[in-house]
Amino acid sequence: MTGGPQAMRRWPRRTSGALVVLALAGCGAGAGQLSPGPLDEMPVPAHPAWVSSAPFGSWKNSGFIVYNNEWNTAEAGPQRIWADSFQVWGVSSRQSPTGSVKTYPSVQRNFENVPVGSFTQLSSTFAESMPEAQAFSAEAAYDLWLENGNFEVMIWVDNHWRTPAGRQVAEVRLDRQQFDVFQSGNAMFSFTLAGRQETAGKVDILAFFDWLVGRHYLRASAGVSQVDFGWEIAGTNGVPMDFRMRRYTLAAVIRRANSP
Repeated sequence: MTGGPQAMRRWPRRTSGALVVLALAGCGAGAGQLSPGPLDEMPVPAHPAWVSSAPFGSWKNSGFIVYNNEWNTAEAGPQRIWADSFQVWGVSSRQSPTGSVKTYPSVQRNFENVPVGSFTQLSSTFAESMPEAQAFSAEAAYDLWLENGNFEVMIWVDNHWRTPAGRQVAEVRLDRQQFDVFQSGNAMFSFTLAGRQETAGKVDILAFFDWLVGRHYLRASAGVSQVDFGWEIAGTNGVPMDFRMRRYTLAAVIRRANSP
């Protein structure tokens, strides 16, 4: 992994999904960017190891980076991130109820373009929660970057009122579950759980790469640059809402160059 915020990769984000349009009664916030508002409206747990309200605030922990990532700077509202470790962290986010993704607070691990075919294991576990309120739009998802940010794969596990970009190109059973596959252009694929949501589980990331390789969407020599997990937040009805990661792990095993 590359270390430190100065080496952090901020890939140019694509619009990876669209809001399913809702009639949200009583929306007090208008479209566009929200004023920051007092930070005490955005509470965090007592005595976290790290807390930040900086739009690109980041924290290194055990080879990972916890990242506030308010990448859509023209539209993003205030967001406060906290962490006890890369495994346990969360955000309080206040975003306008418009269709665009505003932020992607996430836990990040960088790789030095390790070829997909060199991994013998790439798997992760997660346990997360989104707001109980109905009037918000977001999804919990893995965001996987390859080829120095030129190829993107998302795995949506918990979706609230959002639809991936592009068109559906397949239905596939992977990792013992059914997924719908969406394609946008030649270099972005989104896998969404079909007919269900999961707030906790284990994901065999390598199985998704292998499926793309087997159908010639992706080369086995393509280099893995970054593995992220977090929430793409489009709207919170203009009020602060909490998103929490209770547990996160990532296991990566890479075959040595002289191994069979």
